[in-house]
Formats: sequence, structure tokens, C-alpha cells
Amino acid sequence: MKLYEFEGKRLFQRAGIAIPPGKVVSSAAEARGLIAEYGDVMVKAQVLSGRRGKANAVISCTSEEQVDEALRSLLGRKLYGETVQQALVEKKLDIAQEVYASVTYVGASPTMIVSNRGGMDVETACQDAQQGVWKQAVNVRRGLQPAMAAELAERAGLDGAADVLLQLYRMFVDCDATLAEINPLVRTRDGRWVAADAKVEIDEDAMFRQGHLNLPERLSSGRTPSRLEQLALDNDRSDTRGAAGRMFYELDGDIVVLASGGGTSVEALDSLCILGGKPAIFTEYSGNPTPEKVKGLTKIALMHPGPINAIWVVGGRANFTDVYETLIGGIMGGIRETPNFDKSIPILIRRAGPRDEEAFAQLNKIQAEEGYHLFLRGMATSVADSARMVIHQAKKHRERNQRKPQPASARSA
Repeated sequence: MKLYEFEGKRLFQRAGIAIPPGKVVSSAAEARGLIAEYGDVMVKAQVLSGRRGKANAVISCTSEEQVDEALRSLLGRKLYGETVQQALVEKKLDIAQEVYASVTYVGASPTMIVSNRGGMDVETACQDAQQGVWKQAVNVRRGLQPAMAAELAERAGLDGAADVLLQLYRMFVDCDATLAEINPLVRTRDGRWVAADAKVEIDEDAMFRQGHLNLPERLSSGRTPSRLEQLALDNDRSDTRGAAGRMFYELDGDIVVLASGGGTSVEALDSLCILGGKPAIFTEYSGNPTPEKVKGLTKIALMHPGPINAIWVVGGRANFTDVYETLIGGIMGGIRETPNFDKSIPILIRRAGPRDEEAFAQLNKIQAEEGYHLFLRGMATSVADSARMVIHQAKKHRERNQRKPQPASARSA
């Protein structure tokens, strides 16, 4: 789980690392009076990607008018695919030196990394110079020892920063982090070391131990889930048997993809996009989930607010997942319970595994008796060919809808 800068800084502060005084705001009105309180400030868009400085998303301000203008330019702006909803307004530091410090895993070992350079493009600068970076693997049982931190700080020319390295490592371990980075770590002109930025990632599998951090629900990318994504996560947690909704993405296409099997799922999405198809929803179910979980996931996927011109149920040959239960009680159960479902939407199923013949026989019966538009394929049809088929059927359905006569009220509007 990726954290925003202000969240990472709160963890730094709890660990004893100094941070600039500041406030997180979601409107220009919330920032009024901060110039009077802090003096000159930095206004920083809160997004999960780096390179904000290069995108003019970190702005120095010396007046209330400049803060107001900066916030109006940042809030609501799309930055690296993420809409800026909050900004951090914090006191501008009087900088004497900028350096870099982080802890991450290199192989199986936590590794402390320091550099006597910091700020934008530090990685490129250090790589070009072929110097200025020091790394120290840490024994997980002993931890980072004071003597080791002092030696590392001295070698890198970070006078007086040994305590910061110790505190950073302690936070890294205590929070089950996979990355804890300060870039830049600033020495102010009065000799203090202050974390001017924060990049923190926490191991998702350890979140059950980190409830005290009070972090909001996040997707694996770190982004706050949408309503449908949150429903899918809740559906997955409704039962411990199998997975159904742990991975769920809302996109801007018109094909709902219900995939199974990690490798096949990735191959399916790649094939669909390469061949020109556009997913509306991409989600997975696997590990022999209950029919109820798959049904719930299907119903959530079909809540997609945009047009749906095809449904693609795609997977490899299952070893343990009951194909009959997941297709009949799960996928078709969800479709049958979706209000006002358009039965002309093509549903292409490419699946094999336990009880697949029984499942396909029942699907053919459902099609004959209830009028659904089903296309059933097994392993003889490749994932790529299956993608071509669903793209073709989605196009036909889209064109058919475009040819439908509009109601008189719509034509006269």
C-alpha cells in the first residue's frame, strides 16, 4: 500500500523524525491564515506518484494570494492519472544541505541507502557520477545498530544524522514497510535534520497488524477505491473461500471481463487491449470461490454505469475451481439477478476444468429457454482468438444499438 506524503510524514513524526509544520487542505478556504502562521510556505499536491516538481505541482508561496492561486490550480487537476483532491501546505525550510535516506528490501535483507545528494533527479545524478551512494544491509534479527548508523552517516557526510537513520529504520520495521524514503532529508541552517518529503509503502499482507495507523481503505496501487471497487473488496471478504473481487478495476471501455487464473487473466487483458478491445470492468475470481461470491462479483461488475456491449468470462483450465458452480450459480446467477439485464448482450465464455461439460450443457439449456446470447468455448480456442470473438460481438452489439430508432422525445430534444 502506497501512502501519500502527509501520511508518511505522520509516521516519521511518530518515530521522532522532524517534519515541517503544515496542514492538509482540500480547498483554498482551509488554507487561509497559514501564511501568517508559518511565513513562506510550500504548496504540494498530494498524489501517489513522484516527479511532482517537474509537473509544477510543488509551488513556493509568499502571500495569501499566491497560496489561493496555487491551490486553485492544483485541486481537481489530473496529475499522472490521479485527480488531486488534497494539498499539503507547509512551512518553507531554510535549507543548508539536501541529502537522501531510505530503507527498502534488497533481496531478503532490509537495506539502508544514503546519499550526499538529494532532491529531484537524485537517482540520475548519482548514477551519472558513479559515486555518492552508500548501502548497508541490515541483519533482521539484530536491526540497525547505533554504531552502524553513525558509521554510515559519517561515510556519506551526513553529520549528526545517525539518529534519523535509526528512527527511519525503526519506523520501517514497526510499520511493516517495504519502502521508507526521505528525499530530500534537509539540514536547515540552524543545524536541524528535517524530512522535507516522504515516500512510504506498507506490505499489504501485514495490514491486519497495522490497524492502529488508521489508514483508509486502499487498492494495491494505493488509490482510494471507487464505490464499485469497495463493493468488490467487501464481496471478497464476505467469505474466506477463494477470491472474488480482490482485484477489480473500473475502466472506460464497454466489455466486462470476468477472468480466472493469474497468468491467463494477464494474457487475456493484454490480448484484449492489443487487439483493440476496451474493458469496462476487469476483475478476477479464483481458488474455488463459492457460487455466492462469484454471483456477488458479477452483479457488482454489471453495475458499471457506462455502456456494456459484451461480457467476457475467460480463464484457463481450472484444477480445483468447480466450473459448474462458478458459471451456473455464480456468473449466470449474477446475470439473472441483475435488474433489466439486456439479454441481447453477447456473453462469451472460454473456460475448462472440473464439471465443465455439465456446465456447458446447462448453459446451452439456459440459452434455449431464457434467451441469453451465449458463446461457449473451451481450450481449443486460444485466449487471443477468444478476445477477437468478444471484440467482434461487442462491435455488433454496439452497432445494433446505434441503429435502433430513438423515442420521439429523444429525437425532438
